[in-house]
Amino acid sequence: MKSISFIGAGNMATAIIGGMLKQGVDPRLITVYDKLSDKAELFSEKGLNVAPSLTDACKAGEMILLAIKPQNFAEALGEIRESGVDISKKTFISIAAGITTETVENLLGTKCAVVRVMPNTPLMVGCGASALCRNDRVSDEDFSAVCGIFEAAGMIMVIDETQMNTVICANGSSPAYFYYFIDCVVRSAKAQGLALDERQILEAVCQTVIGSAKMLLDSGKTAAELVRAVTSPNGTTERAMNVFYNEKIDEIIHRAMCACTERAEEMSREFGLLS
Repeated sequence: MKSISFIGAGNMATAIIGGMLKQGVDPRLITVYDKLSDKAELFSEKGLNVAPSLTDACKAGEMILLAIKPQNFAEALGEIRESGVDISKKTFISIAAGITTETVENLLGTKCAVVRVMPNTPLMVGCGASALCRNDRVSDEDFSAVCGIFEAAGMIMVIDETQMNTVICANGSSPAYFYYFIDCVVRSAKAQGLALDERQILEAVCQTVIGSAKMLLDSGKTAAELVRAVTSPNGTTERAMNVFYNEKIDEIIHRAMCACTERAEEMSREFGLLS
């Protein structure tokens, strides 16, 4: 494992670092920097290095993981560009939506190795699904190392960069869809007078979601086949599903996912202009 510096110490960085430590990565290989020094200092208790500045963090790591918001890229990468750090010897890893590998290079002012990753928040509980791509300056060895970082906290998908904005609607943003559906189910059960407290209802629904997902993965059947298997003629499930079908919920979901992808494309154009 090469040394790696995290620029930003938020929830996603914390989750990724947690996965690395569970995998047995030496904490002395990890450096953290955040503008809010209190956030970064929490990592020193785990044996990680805490850099006093962004420049120091970039000097310390052979890989630089950019765990910052898209709107902060121009400032942060501009500072790296002016720092005197030999950018050509670093591998940059971006987990920001809409930021292309080309934009990272342009903001750094030179051609360099860039890996683009779209993780999702279940990474924080070791059940993430991350999509990765790279530009042609990333070696196979370095890309394998980056894949290992994200695989430590879930599954990975290696895709072409032309698909990175589209994959966001399937893995990056989709946890919110499922949280929303679960919240709707819990609120409906409560409104119908189910005599359980809200936490019990939530736990029952979440366990049903976990079990359903496992059954779908393990059964070898498609989702449509399992819907048919659980839907008895003229039964309760059929009555519920008919409401979904009549309201064309599939079309609503498709429109929502398309809107997600459209926004990612807009962000790529917006932040591309920063270069």
